[in-house]
Order: sequence, then structure tokens, then C-alpha cells
Amino acid sequence: MSKEQRPGTVYWIDHYVVPVSDIARWSDFYTNALGAKPQVREARPDRPAGGGGGGGLLFTYVGECHVGGAKAEGLTPGTGSPRYSWFIRPEEVELHLRRLDAHQIAHSGAIRTSDEGEPGTAIRFADPDGNQLALWAPARLPDGAMANETTAKVGRIAGALLEARDLGKTADFYSTYCGVDPLPSGDVERDTVVFPLAAGGRLAFKKVDSLGNRTAGHAVYRALHQALVIRDEDFLPALEHMYRDLPEWDHDPSAIGTVSVDESASLPARTGIHGNPIGPEWKKAFGRGDSFYDWDENTFHFVNANPKQGSSMATYESVSQRTYVDQRLAARG
Repeated sequence: MSKEQRPGTVYWIDHYVVPVSDIARWSDFYTNALGAKPQVREARPDRPAGGGGGGGLLFTYVGECHVGGAKAEGLTPGTGSPRYSWFIRPEEVELHLRRLDAHQIAHSGAIRTSDEGEPGTAIRFADPDGNQLALWAPARLPDGAMANETTAKVGRIAGALLEARDLGKTADFYSTYCGVDPLPSGDVERDTVVFPLAAGGRLAFKKVDSLGNRTAGHAVYRALHQALVIRDEDFLPALEHMYRDLPEWDHDPSAIGTVSVDESASLPARTGIHGNPIGPEWKKAFGRGDSFYDWDENTFHFVNANPKQGSSMATYESVSQRTYVDQRLAARG
């Protein structure tokens, strides 16, 4: 860890989950647009194949990262956020434009921009359900950005543009709990706060008056979240920091529709149970959830990881949370 990085610093975005109306169509789109390889489908009794806000959950792999498509019935149009971007090389922008055209994917064309504090070229588009995406070619690619790139020459997740109603509150939250600091306001677009991550990529927040339905998604759709990479040695201390400061939300993540959008948007920053299989076990072992929510319903969990080579987190290997669950339960006897 460098002297500038605090314990609990976030290094990358590991994955995210979006709502989709047709999982097969969504998976094909990611294969065509990004070169993804569908690999993992969750099927559990509490996640039936249809009906309500539930349904299947498919993870498709884009190189080192994976993305979840959560089946959602009655999916309504989203706003401009969240928007997830992916690293590409500057010299290959035209190649990506041709591929999107070949698959008849509408896009913005190549946009030269520095709105989020870094010069580069963006290609913006959306999946069939209106989830916003971009390919991002920064002037300088960070180490590890293109590790294990797809056959379509797409690298890691480069960033997430999310919603926030109070940028000051947002800046304090992520500086306190994620070990990252915002760029000076003069370096970014108006009404935006941007947090560069320690290894590569960024979290950015756009000021809004009210939250879109995919930000307050836990009240409407299931499983929407982002996962942030931190060092394994910081994993428990980072969660314990939140446990000391933030309340726990005793909400069943599979019980969609029990909280209204307005109620959800009025809740404080908090921790809560993660909807994946380890979530209930973690809650039982530690008495708290392993997910967290900011003041605007943006939902996350940490991915604890170790460097693959030396001390650099340019590439990393995740560590199973079950290690900590087993240790805690064993300590109880």
C-alpha cells in the first residue's frame, strides 16, 4: 500500500448487476457488444424462474470482470444512470465502432471528453433494457486495465456513473468508508463528483433532484449493486468501521415490493444483507450484513482480494468470504 492510500482503499470495480427483461437476449447483447462469455447462472428456491421482481440471475464474464443480469418483470425505462464504462485502447476506437455497427447497436460515435476529470474518448450506448454503457479509451490506460481482455478487445470495468442528491454528503461518505477522495471540482463537469480508484477506473456521481428507478432499485428490482475491490487485509476493518457508524437494515433482499420507492429514497446510509448465497451466512455469523448503501440508495459490497504479483493491485485474486464466516463460527465453538 502506498503512503497515500488509507486502509480500506478501493482499487477497482469488480462487477455490477443490472435489471433485465430477457436474460438470453441480454447475454447475447454482452457477447456481441463486449465479447462476454456467459458462465454462471444462479438457481435457488428463493429465486424462481419467473414472476414478480424475482427470476433468474445470469453472470456473464467480460475478461477479468463479470456482470449480472437479474430477471425483472415489468421493467420500466431507466434514466441516464447508472452508466457503466469499460476500458478499451485509444488506437482501437474505430475497431469498436465497426463492431457495434456490425451488430446494429446504436451508439454515440466517438466522443472526446474530459467531463469526469480525465481526457479520453467515449463511445456510449445502451443494452436492450436501457441500461447505460460506454467504452472508454483514456489518454493513459492504467496498469491491469486490459488484463485478460476479451476477444473483442475489451478490458476491465472503467467506471460507474451513479446518482446523488447531495454531492457534499456523497464526498464525505466515500472518503470515509472507501478510502478515496474526490477530484477538485474545477477538474470535472458541473454538478458531478468523481473519485479516482487506487488502481484504475473511477466512481462518479451526478447531482439529481430525485432518484431514478434503477438507483432506488432495491425497492423495485432485485440484486442491483456494484462490487468494489479492497485488499483482503482491509476487508474486516472496513466493514467494522461501517458497523460502528451506520445502522443495519433488516430487510430481506429477496422480498421485492415491500418498500416503496419513496420510502427507500428516504432511508439513511446503512449496511444490510447481501442477496448472494453467502449473505445469510455472513449475517448469522457477524450479526450484520455485508452490503452497504450510501445516502442515495446506491448499493455495494466489497470484494476482498490479494495482489497476483508483488504488492501491486493492478491484477488481483479474490478471497472467499467463507474463510471469515468459518473462522467466526469456529471461534464460537
